[in-house]
Amino acid sequence: MAPAIDKTRPRDGVVRHPLWGGESAVWFCLRCDGKITGTQIAQNLWHCPGCGASPLDIFNTAFWCEDGGISLPSAKNDGAERDKPDFKVVDDRPKLDVNEDKIILLMRSALLDDATNISEKLGALQAQISVDDDDVRISLEDDLWPHDKEPIQALTVAAQLGLKVEIESMWSTLPFHWPGLGELTPSTSEYTQLMLDAYAQYGGSPDKKAKE
Repeated sequence: MAPAIDKTRPRDGVVRHPLWGGESAVWFCLRCDGKITGTQIAQNLWHCPGCGASPLDIFNTAFWCEDGGISLPSAKNDGAERDKPDFKVVDDRPKLDVNEDKIILLMRSALLDDATNISEKLGALQAQISVDDDDVRISLEDDLWPHDKEPIQALTVAAQLGLKVEIESMWSTLPFHWPGLGELTPSTSEYTQLMLDAYAQYGGSPDKKAKE
């Protein structure tokens, strides 16, 4: 038995319409009055190469013309993608933008991981951190962070981010007197009470006025 012929594919230019089955080597577009060869329409997935009209507007006779389409011009592909879905692929995978603010946030968090008491926690919060290309500079308050204590977690995070670390000491205005009190406890509430007691004993009541 001879193999069946697929009449939806070009055969000497003759192709079958995918919707209503008519066969022809010449087709006509109702929308733009273009004349289309069977090969053209098949290769363009049954959309008009001139205006992009769908198969609903493609016919094997130009019944709307008095001369049956003889005078109609050939449809030419102008490169336009009409009546086709307009879409773009959006990559919604999360991307890590490691900018200066995020690096500083991670480094300060790592310093807090290194802190073992309130004094060191305040030192981590008061630290001045700056980023310059592949280098990060950390300035730690000498009265809050022990000068001989290496911030292991901060160094580890910096290495993970591919950054070199420069650590230096600084002296600035402390938020509270007697910074050594913070070395006695890891508890903020306990430190606060120690601080209040010290102010009451040596410096009077703390000034709680709102900052102007």
